Amino acid sequence: MKLKKYIWFAALAVMAASCKKQLDINPPDDIREELALTNVPDLEKAMIGVYAAINGTYDLDIYANSLYSDEAYLPLENNTGRGVIAYRWQTDPGISEVTDAWNGYAIGVDRANRIIAAADKLAGKTSTEEAQRKRIKGEAIGVRAYCEFQVLINYAANLEPGSLGVPYVYESKIQKPKRLTVGEVFVNLNKDLTDALALMPANFGDRTRLTLVGLYALRARVALYQKNWDLAISAATTVINAVPLATPAQYPLIWTDETNSEVIWKHKRIPQDSRIGDIYYDRAQNKIMYGASYELRSLFSIDDIRYESTVLELGGGRFAVGKYWGGDANEPGRADIKVFRTAEMYLIRAEAYAEKNQVLSGAADLNMLRSRRINGYTNEAFGSKESLISAVLTERYKELAFEAQRMHDLRRKLQPVTRLPEDAENALGAVLLNVSDKKYYYPIPASEILANENMEQNPTYK
Repeated sequence: MKLKKYIWFAALAVMAASCKKQLDINPPDDIREELALTNVPDLEKAMIGVYAAINGTYDLDIYANSLYSDEAYLPLENNTGRGVIAYRWQTDPGISEVTDAWNGYAIGVDRANRIIAAADKLAGKTSTEEAQRKRIKGEAIGVRAYCEFQVLINYAANLEPGSLGVPYVYESKIQKPKRLTVGEVFVNLNKDLTDALALMPANFGDRTRLTLVGLYALRARVALYQKNWDLAISAATTVINAVPLATPAQYPLIWTDETNSEVIWKHKRIPQDSRIGDIYYDRAQNKIMYGASYELRSLFSIDDIRYESTVLELGGGRFAVGKYWGGDANEPGRADIKVFRTAEMYLIRAEAYAEKNQVLSGAADLNMLRSRRINGYTNEAFGSKESLISAVLTERYKELAFEAQRMHDLRRKLQPVTRLPEDAENALGAVLLNVSDKKYYYPIPASEILANENMEQNPTYK
């Protein structure tokens, strides 16, 4: 019996040692970070992976803005139920149309943080490689800021400095972060942008990636939301001086991807990627899921060249979204996603000038943009900052339609969503969403609340 007992314990000891060795072996398809990012060329490849992570997430922003705001209408032919809960403002924390972007941007932040950490442990073997390392680190910091900013404007309780903002994550690790205030998030954003700008060279010009000019465009947008008018003017001016507005002949080619005129940063789409146009138009069933609203269409004058690029008339009173139809007849609906364009910079600067009571300067920017978009345009004069700001917001509605801006504009200006009855025939009466309504802002995703006990839900969804 003693011998048998000894043999049993000996066998257990061998098995335990064997299991420990087995557990120490990494799975064959797992590449450990410290082994993968060991040189600057590895960092370059990993940076491409960061862009891959967020390529598609901005689509979710575009879609959510369309569903929630007044830029799209829900036609009767959309009998699929796709997106209708969000469109009717029956939102809850499990509605994917308004919550999916949280996860996409979180993945982008995590991957960017891995690159930043690895870049700090490396040094280039040559001066050229060292410059490349710094540029990649600058890109990663900039992308982190971009993702965190998009999360903020999507999921903050509101945009007041002392209100509940979102976490700002600096490390790639298992963690359960708490929400910062909106003001604290802006402090982190501005620091990241300052750090990124210091690392980014002027000669890096790939518009499918975040460049020096792209960082200034992001800085201008962040400053607009923070109401830092001087910084908004300064950053927007830098971009305007670097990337001219498209000419009237070039403008329609932006949306068919035949030119990069005035495009500062875009998410490139290739054949295996998803088609953003498919969220608006079901090609298989020849059905418009969401089209350009009557309210939006009515704002364009007959001489406005933007109309034909924004609205695709299919006949029979059917008005589809035109911006993402693309330029390849064999790949309808697959178009590059334009994140920043020079037109937005003119509108940011015009609004910032108006807020500083520099009405003439703001009017000059607004008139400049209109002169490139409206044939035979005559400059308009404005008698007050209020009238100019109102005109700028209307111009943003037209210029930036279906570019993930409209709902955010209404929120930062604390304006209600108002829909015309013609645009709400299938919306069950969802024609007015007041700022005080509990569904005016998006909820924090239910999955995040369940996984993180430190995460607090937005007040109106508790």
